[in-house]
Amino acid sequence: MAFAHTPDASITDAAPSTVEELKRGWRPLVACSIGIGLGLSPIPAYTAGIFASALEQDIGWPRSQILVTLTFIPIALISLGAIVGRLADRIGARKVAICSTIGLSLSFVLLATISRTIGHFYAAWACLAVVSLGTLPTTYARMITGWFDRARGLALGIALAGTGVTGALAPFYLSWVIGAYGWRVGYLAYGALPLVIALPVLIAWLKEPERASEAARASEAAGTSVRAALHDYRFWALALAALGLAAGTSGLMPNLVPLLSEHGISKQSATTVMAAMAISVTGGRLLSGVLLDRLRAPFVALIVVTPAILALAALAQPDIDLTTGIACGVTIGLVAGAEFDLVAYLIGRYFGRRHFSELYSIQYAIFGLGAGFAPAVYGGLRDRMGSYDMTIVTSAVLFVCSIAAFFTLGRYPAHGDAIPAE
Repeated sequence: MAFAHTPDASITDAAPSTVEELKRGWRPLVACSIGIGLGLSPIPAYTAGIFASALEQDIGWPRSQILVTLTFIPIALISLGAIVGRLADRIGARKVAICSTIGLSLSFVLLATISRTIGHFYAAWACLAVVSLGTLPTTYARMITGWFDRARGLALGIALAGTGVTGALAPFYLSWVIGAYGWRVGYLAYGALPLVIALPVLIAWLKEPERASEAARASEAAGTSVRAALHDYRFWALALAALGLAAGTSGLMPNLVPLLSEHGISKQSATTVMAAMAISVTGGRLLSGVLLDRLRAPFVALIVVTPAILALAALAQPDIDLTTGIACGVTIGLVAGAEFDLVAYLIGRYFGRRHFSELYSIQYAIFGLGAGFAPAVYGGLRDRMGSYDMTIVTSAVLFVCSIAAFFTLGRYPAHGDAIPAE
């Protein structure tokens, strides 16, 4: 049937089973999950607001001027992401991840020692955005695609779920530290986590897989060139699909509390909806990972995104109860969790490992554009239209377009892990 996922031709009966892959690769998988969870990816969503409140109260900087630093990450990603990805392809993801993790911790030391001049704060954040790019999922996903084939989707979901663990624990940890000792110690306390927890695990367990056979080495080298991939319509169809999912979810998530308030849900109850959404993001990563190992990616997108479109229709109703709000938040969170899995999985399947990190970095930068600028665009639509109705319609249209783009990709390449290099 067309719905079934057909393994690559490179997978034979002699290849490791899903269970065997997980037994063999659980250590690098745990290392990737911890590295991602204590890397750059969760910092904007789960820590920036807490630090912004503390800085605003202590120094008096306007919150808008503090949070503008979040735009430094997509700017750095667009400017340097492909270079970092190319470096991971050439010298190995392990070296890039370890060096960048150390750089991330040192950047938090800079933030802890800034003066009360906002220019110093911006300089420290710019440094953090640049030196920590190697801690993003683009680096670790390359390692996952090397260790896992039959269980690749599940492994990507587990690795990316590390950000959900950080999101659940970091706010409590930082609130306690900052409340007791101030924001400077807060930066030091958070910056110590990559150094004390992630770095030892990366050094001990983040290893490239051993590939002894000639066929395995050939598979490692297989893949399209960057130039060929950029001329392949599937690369840009995938980018369009990822951009739509990123903008559609990231535009809604920070605006969800006021949106629900407009539709009759109290702010306290809306916070409960946000908590349910945060949990479902992790669930979405695991769910999409399991489905990707069994179904073709377009059908995974259809299964995950369609309920979110129905949820948007429910959000458009004038009065919403708490149960409906939680259900809507959970379904939207599942889409937010599935985005990274889908893109990372499909880059490996269509374009191979030869230039995986560089190609994924380009996709990640495009994704970052949607995620970085959508909240402001959605806020502008709300101000212009006087309600969030148009933002709901916008997300629904973006989700439909994303599903359509996934269905233009066609079958996975029949030979090996990717199209042969040109």
